Amino acid sequence: MDDAATEPTDRRRLLVRRLMSHRGQSDTVTVRAEERTLHYGDRLLELSVDERERDRLDDLLDDYPVFKIKQPATRKADDDTVYLAAVADPKHLADFIEDCCRRVYELPDTYPLRVE
Repeated sequence: MDDAATEPTDRRRLLVRRLMSHRGQSDTVTVRAEERTLHYGDRLLELSVDERERDRLDDLLDDYPVFKIKQPATRKADDDTVYLAAVADPKHLADFIEDCCRRVYELPDTYPLRVE
């Protein structure tokens, strides 16, 4: 696991590096931001949100039209789990994850982010 990044630029760089190294692999990238965990694999981003966060996520998706809510075909998602089709380059995906942590989860400016 990489060390935690606590500044927005460092968090984005860390995400881009890890996402670029993930290309062509079948494993999942796990992003940990405080008590939140996001999973990215096979062009699908999985995150958990409560009702208020879901409203904020919908607002964020208006700013990122390339990301679409997608229910997995093989299983029913829990009510608080959202799957996003994320066909994006690593930088765009890193920007989305950073904005998700700040705007949807309302984490502070210096929240620690780790990528596994």
